[in-house]
This record gives sequence, structure tokens and C-alpha cells, in this order.
Amino acid sequence: MSESDGGDFEFERKFFVRELPASALSDPTPAVIVQAYLFAADGYAVRVRVQGPAPRSGGDTSAQLLEAVGEEWIGTMTAKGPAIGGTRYEAERELDPLVAAEIVRRSEHVVAKVRYSMWLGEDGWIIDRFLGGNAPLLLAEVERASPVVGLAIPSFCVSEVSEDDRFRNEYLAHQPFGAWVGEYVRDLDRLGPTFVDTLGSNRFEDT
Repeated sequence: MSESDGGDFEFERKFFVRELPASALSDPTPAVIVQAYLFAADGYAVRVRVQGPAPRSGGDTSAQLLEAVGEEWIGTMTAKGPAIGGTRYEAERELDPLVAAEIVRRSEHVVAKVRYSMWLGEDGWIIDRFLGGNAPLLLAEVERASPVVGLAIPSFCVSEVSEDDRFRNEYLAHQPFGAWVGEYVRDLDRLGPTFVDTLGSNRFEDT
């Protein structure tokens, strides 16, 4: 739910979430996203995505979700650069959704997720609930038209992963979260949460 006018750059922060918050479940029109990474190396990536209405029930594999793709869906191709300080080059162009779906269908490294959108205070937030091999991953993300500073962080955000490359979608496409969730949770419980402190003061708010 970005309103960014920063040209071919995105400004975002990302957080690990343990449970889907009630505010996300209040979204009346969640979206399903299925995306393939045609190339990913050293922070650079090329992605093809299709996005449409989330199914009310069933359809939790990429193949099942792609069966629903139609003209009302959105198709895009995006080139990304490495992220530095919450800023990342991202040039996105529209594709015919049916063509995009066929590219994704034939791709090896695919990520599928349900996206919930909501407003909290002055910021638009999304919660991504990952499917397939990346379940049970939940990530919260906030994006602005300029660097995300002085952020009010909701209580459902357990730890910040903005600078943890393992939580980038291109990494998850190659190394699904389900294969290393135990290791991550053990480390989180042992070391405690972390938050980026180089983007102004953080405020923590109950939600």
C-alpha cells in the first residue's frame, strides 16, 4: 500500500511477527501474491509477480493460486538493487498478468503469500503471511516516500529484520523459512529482539 513518489527507489522497514494481528484480519480485501525470482545475486534481483484477490478458502500452493489468475489481476516485472540504510533501488514495470503468470509458472524459485493492508497512525502497514515452504513466516512492513525515520513501531513487531538479508524475498525463494525457522527462533529467544537505531528515534506502541 505504498504511496511512494521516490521514483525508482523504495524506503521501507521490515519486522518479524509471531502472530497475525487482529488489525490485519480486519482487512476486507487481502491480496494474494505469487512471484518468481529470475535472477538474484549480491543484493540484485529480477522479479516477476502476479497479484490478485486472496481466495476465501483453499489454494495454498503456487500452482493452485496461479489457476485463479485472470484479467483483473496485476502483473509486474521489477529490477532491484542492494538495500542500504532502508533504501533500495526498485524499478517496476507492468506486464500482462496472464503472461506474468506463465513466467512464474515456469520458474523454479517462487514465493507465495497473502498480503493484508492497514493504516496505523500516519503510516500504511502491510502484513505478509507466507505460504508453502515459507510458512509459518509473518512479516510486517512499512514504506514511505522518503527514509522511514522516527517510526512508531506496533507491539506486534517482535524484532526488526530490515537489514537481515535472509528475510528478503529473493533469499526466501531459494532458502525457504520453513527450513531454518527453528534456528532463527532459538537465536531470537536467546539473544532478544533488535531494532535499527540509525534512522531516528524508535517509539514502541501498543496495538
